[in-house]
Amino acid sequence: MAIRKVALIGANGTLGPSILHALLDANVFTVTVLSRASSKSTYPDSIHVTTISDELPNEELVHILRGQDALVIAFAGSNSDLQIRLADAAAQAGVKRLIPADFGSCDSSSPRALDLVPLYRAKQKVRRHLQQLASSSALSWTSLVCGHFFDYGLKCGLLQFNLDERKVRIFDGGDIKWSTTTLDTIGTAVVRILQKEAETKNRMLYIQSLCTTQNEVLRSLESITGQKWQDEHITSEEYINEIKKEHGDNLDNAEATENLVSVVGIVDANWEGKDDFANPLLGLNGEDLDQVIRKTINHH
Repeated sequence: MAIRKVALIGANGTLGPSILHALLDANVFTVTVLSRASSKSTYPDSIHVTTISDELPNEELVHILRGQDALVIAFAGSNSDLQIRLADAAAQAGVKRLIPADFGSCDSSSPRALDLVPLYRAKQKVRRHLQQLASSSALSWTSLVCGHFFDYGLKCGLLQFNLDERKVRIFDGGDIKWSTTTLDTIGTAVVRILQKEAETKNRMLYIQSLCTTQNEVLRSLESITGQKWQDEHITSEEYINEIKKEHGDNLDNAEATENLVSVVGIVDANWEGKDDFANPLLGLNGEDLDQVIRKTINHH
């Protein structure tokens, strides 16, 4: 039986609204937003919202998730313990598919990402738990790895471009290709995963809107803004060493994590050669760099 009832938690974050809109626009799902009691987020009356206790007790989660076909987790991927608690409850409730918060910016199965960024060890922990649940229950899973969120990352500086000051930090010469995806395309991919239940079952899938380079993004930005940008060149290893020197053993704090994620998501994030590159499977055709940048700048 096809997936029709979908629960979404984290609908108010960076990625959650795009996933929510895509699920609703598909017009084939009954969507329930799970919202913590302390949340101040509001939603249109047309959206079904179920309030859950902040402590997320197992018995309550199982009760709320019973009857749902799928659960999509869109809050911060660093919260591995909460994801595992939700997965356990989903398995007990008979949920068929879980999409964890494994979206961006790096490959959480990459040795380099696992070695450098504690966040990705947390994501790996969740995926291994899902694999165990899939072998002992009816719950299946799909991890969706999408690289940097391009539009979000361009606006907030994660891609090393400062839109306000017209400055950029270039890693390793700027010609390394990296996969990156817009928030709307990630939402579309989530929908396609749920619509292709058998083909996406228990898989780690890689998608992109673009496979580009920092130099290509810079040329597009200079063309669109009509201005010459100031560039700083540094090797990725020099940048990583600077982060290690500044933060020491405390690489799991927010600032160190963001900076490490930024560089690894640029120099070690080309999905096109991967066996599980899923653009063809999910019917994703990619996007035009200039068009995406122009749209992002207009909304900055």
